[in-house]
Amino acid sequence: MSENTPQQPGQPPYGGQPPHGGQPPYGDQPYPPPQQPYEGRMPDPGLYPGSEYPPDRAAGPFSPPTHSGGGGFLSALFDYSFSRYITPSVVKVVYIIVTVLLALVWLGGIVAAFQASVWAGILYLAFGWIVALVYLALARITLEFFVAVISVSEKVNAYARRDGVS
Repeated sequence: MSENTPQQPGQPPYGGQPPHGGQPPYGDQPYPPPQQPYEGRMPDPGLYPGSEYPPDRAAGPFSPPTHSGGGGFLSALFDYSFSRYITPSVVKVVYIIVTVLLALVWLGGIVAAFQASVWAGILYLAFGWIVALVYLALARITLEFFVAVISVSEKVNAYARRDGVS
């Protein structure tokens, strides 16, 4: 036994057999029998470890944020208070534009490589698409990052409005 944990009278040492001849102290049940209901009052959270009072939901339920907050694209674009985000509505168009531009660059690279030599054109045709896909993946990851940041920001702002912070 260590000095920090004194042994209670009638309690077996750590790893020892329980009292009462190995039988649980409450008959066939390993825990005390349930008590009467609390009749509209909450129990003291210190009585039972792990039980806590439920969180206060008086402020109202959380409503999911809207991406543009109303109005059109141009009104959100000229919102100088930055209270509305246009990133979620613009990201699809930006991704399509990036995809088209990368395809055009890849096709232009094929033409330029074949003009330089046949072997350069064949190598670019065989492996150039890999570079284009890597750039497309990087563009996608960047756009997803922006959308995730905006989504977190919208949710934090909605929680702040719900709780009356902002």
